[in-house]
Amino acid sequence: MPRLFRAAPLALAMLLPCPGSAATPPAWQLEAQAGGFSSYRLANGFKIILAPFPAAATARIELLVKVGSKQEGYGETGMAHLLEHMLFKSAGRRADLKSELTALGATWNGTTTAERTNYFETVVGDPDKIDEAIRIEADRFIRPTFTRAHLVSEMTVVRNELERKDNDPNSLVTRALQRQSYFWHGYGRSTIGARSDIEEAPFAALQAFHQRHYRPDNAVLIVSGKFVSQRVLKLAGRLFAAARLPATPRPATWTREEARAVTNRSELFLAAGKVIGAAAWKLPGMNERETLAVDLASTALCAESWGSLRRALVLEQRLAIGVSCGVHAQPDYSLLLASASAGQAAEAEALSRALLEHVERFAQSGISAEQLERARRNELNAFERLGSAHESFAARLSQAEVAGDWRLFFRQRDIVADLTLDEANQALKKWLIGINRSDVLLRHAEGATPPTMPKAEPVAALLAGRDWPAVAASADPLPTSLDELAAQVVNIPLDGQRARAELIARRTQGNLAWVSIANDYGNAAALSARQTSCALASSLMAYGGGGLDREALAGRLEALQARRSIGLGGISLEAPRANIEAALDLLLAAWKTPLLPVGEFERLKAARLAGLEAALKDPAQLAANAVARRFDNYPADHPFRPRSLARARADVEAVDMAEIRRCIADFSGISQIRLAVVGDFSRADVEAMWARLAELPPTRQLYERIRDVAAPASVDDRPVSVAMADRPNADVQGIALLRIAEDDPDFPALRIAVRLLGGDTDSRIRARLREREGLAYSAGAALAGSNFEPRSRLSISTSVASSNAENALAMLKEELARALAGGFSEAEVARAKSLWKQERSKSLTAENGLVRQLSQGMYSGRDYAWLARFDRQIEQLGAAAVTEALRKYLADASIVWSTGKGL
Repeated sequence: MPRLFRAAPLALAMLLPCPGSAATPPAWQLEAQAGGFSSYRLANGFKIILAPFPAAATARIELLVKVGSKQEGYGETGMAHLLEHMLFKSAGRRADLKSELTALGATWNGTTTAERTNYFETVVGDPDKIDEAIRIEADRFIRPTFTRAHLVSEMTVVRNELERKDNDPNSLVTRALQRQSYFWHGYGRSTIGARSDIEEAPFAALQAFHQRHYRPDNAVLIVSGKFVSQRVLKLAGRLFAAARLPATPRPATWTREEARAVTNRSELFLAAGKVIGAAAWKLPGMNERETLAVDLASTALCAESWGSLRRALVLEQRLAIGVSCGVHAQPDYSLLLASASAGQAAEAEALSRALLEHVERFAQSGISAEQLERARRNELNAFERLGSAHESFAARLSQAEVAGDWRLFFRQRDIVADLTLDEANQALKKWLIGINRSDVLLRHAEGATPPTMPKAEPVAALLAGRDWPAVAASADPLPTSLDELAAQVVNIPLDGQRARAELIARRTQGNLAWVSIANDYGNAAALSARQTSCALASSLMAYGGGGLDREALAGRLEALQARRSIGLGGISLEAPRANIEAALDLLLAAWKTPLLPVGEFERLKAARLAGLEAALKDPAQLAANAVARRFDNYPADHPFRPRSLARARADVEAVDMAEIRRCIADFSGISQIRLAVVGDFSRADVEAMWARLAELPPTRQLYERIRDVAAPASVDDRPVSVAMADRPNADVQGIALLRIAEDDPDFPALRIAVRLLGGDTDSRIRARLREREGLAYSAGAALAGSNFEPRSRLSISTSVASSNAENALAMLKEELARALAGGFSEAEVARAKSLWKQERSKSLTAENGLVRQLSQGMYSGRDYAWLARFDRQIEQLGAAAVTEALRKYLADASIVWSTGKGL
């Protein structure tokens, strides 16, 4: 066996126990309890937070280290984020933590913000897997062995991530607002860091940064979901007690912003295909009552469905095609961010001026009691939903812990519940003013008195005398296999071929329920040359109906805690079980008589056009479109036939309201229904739903599935290359259409072959381009199977710096050629099958995905029983069969390689 363990760099030695020292029995003290959760403190200062959700099927383990871009010094920008990447390398005797986590069947990631770095994974609620995940995090924290070689390869990956952000107009605007909003505080620095610091930071500096901040009194382990508390506490207490506490005090921060009467402005220039006006108003930290008041009150400004900003700028003034706003809350300071976007020909100054005038006029006018209560109800409903989503709940606890204590989450909920209208409006007037804003210029203003930031109260005072009840609720046990799930499906005949239903009856987490009404409509002749207009018509159906405009309909559904989508293709609904019938009645009424507002149609059309204009200036999208048209073997009038971006733009420009109404007239109503239901329902409940559905009128046009055509036998496979100025990032890909469908006997083997080529963390393409070469932030291969006709899509792709595009393309081709020549080993295939099995097992725990699979299974015939048979075929595969499938379908495949890059 090779020696995987390497001596840790000297700068990491402080985390290791003294050689020869006697093992000290682990000891921890209960620190706090709230909401059924608890936290413990080890003797070395390390903290453990346990948040049990007994009804969950998975567990989430998070290592939280309280260091982010705020703590970075001169020359260290981006170091917290770079270190996050490095700590997925080797640790202790583990050669690659990503491979270890993947082998465990974990869904894992790491993130860095201004205040913290965290590493987290979710595993099935198996005590042994939870134990191993905790051991991995202990090794990551105490025994990392990253090297200079790791830094050399990972630096280029992080730099590519920066290049991707530099290509994103929204990212550039957000970072500019950060810089302008803070003169001195670390929040003004982007987490990604400066290119020079990413490229030139010495290894010793990275070691020193790690030694300074990765210490037990600056770190927390958060475990949520299904686990045995005492087992987790005993293991974590023992493992993390080994981390030595340095004699030096924990690094502290003391920089504060001075109150300034200032409005800042900067202008950015980028070939983005659109213009953006944005602004940021500074607020106190997230624990301050005034910040929570602004956050809650600004819902009346920012809400997508009923906020005044969108209504004014998009629908009434028609200056913008999209707006966004909201509070970005952080421990020290927060920002209210607002932006508006329009097509490239729009007047940017007018757009920016309208945005600023509306927000500050809104703040001075204040909100009504009705608006406050609506915002409060939505926020409290969101809190309540977290009780059935332990991963999201744990993320919120982590955020509160970074702000001082995890129990601050409960305090925030309490404040939201009792904020008064006067508090909300006073906070808006105080903070959303022109001399407390970043957007345009630095202006001089005599005698202006800006607000002064309050001194934060001690967390202990904020939490004194408070307690919170338990959050997690019970539910029926989740299925453990596809066969078990298939046995739970109840088939319910409704109306012959016109309608059928399937039900999974169970008491779910949070007593939520899901209903999917899939309405298969149209046929090839009826939809020919109408894809664009009918897609817009379908989208427009979401903007009100049944006598209610969009805002009123959204308000009714919000009161029922309902999430939904609606269009020509049907209705999708999630709500508490007790509210399903009422929510469904509202949606059926809207579906029967859609409002089709002209203003919203014009906004949707403008947004589509702006997106296509941006695509015409994006080399990656131009290249992808050119490749798609290489595979065009469709009849001239076929609805699936790919179009050029210019033709797509012309098609959108040609759509008018008359055509929208013709689509609704031809295709709205009952066509062919697939009704899928998951939750605490009976057969009679489902039949009653159908009775309400059956009252709707039938569609004018009969439904017939639009048949795809088999993949073309020959293709012009000359490479496609599109280059444009000012594009630091490149997309490189190879596309092939294969004459195979998912029900082909070869498909399971081909699925595993593509996975080994580029479908997971340890796949050959990703291992080479990201791990060994350090070229790409993302790289891999994917196979999209066809339901019926033999036209499955293979994609091999990577995203790299434009200067590395040709090199990356050569590597993708080399890895494909190597797989075809040498095939795959039994060990590789065994690993892929094991991961497939673990991922499938984890997918069974996602209750919100069950209804989607029921509906899809009724359409394609690939129900849970079919999936179980497919997985048994996967289990029987060996290396020879997998290699044979790869060669059979890819050896002579026409692969069109393309590059969209900068000059």
